Amino acid sequence: MENIFENKDLINRYLILSVWQQFNLKIDLKGEYIFAENIVSKKTIIAATFSDKILSQPIIKTFLSSIITQINIGNLDTDFIKNQLIFFRKQTK
Repeated sequence: MENIFENKDLINRYLILSVWQQFNLKIDLKGEYIFAENIVSKKTIIAATFSDKILSQPIIKTFLSSIITQINIGNLDTDFIKNQLIFFRKQTK
């Protein structure tokens, strides 16, 4: 992804809507992850800081961990996330 930190609001909306679409659960993800600098690459990454709210739901924890990993390694870029958010909105109308 171009710059994860600059797109933090977009990423947050994507994570929330992904959980909602997959599990029909609306979960506040505030405090469930942080943006940090990778020590080796110096790139900004998303680091999971899951609370008991997420840790007590292994399927959701695994789902979110997978998405976060895909964003961190660059498999999900901003264009993909924007397109998914548009798709989500069309589904809910």
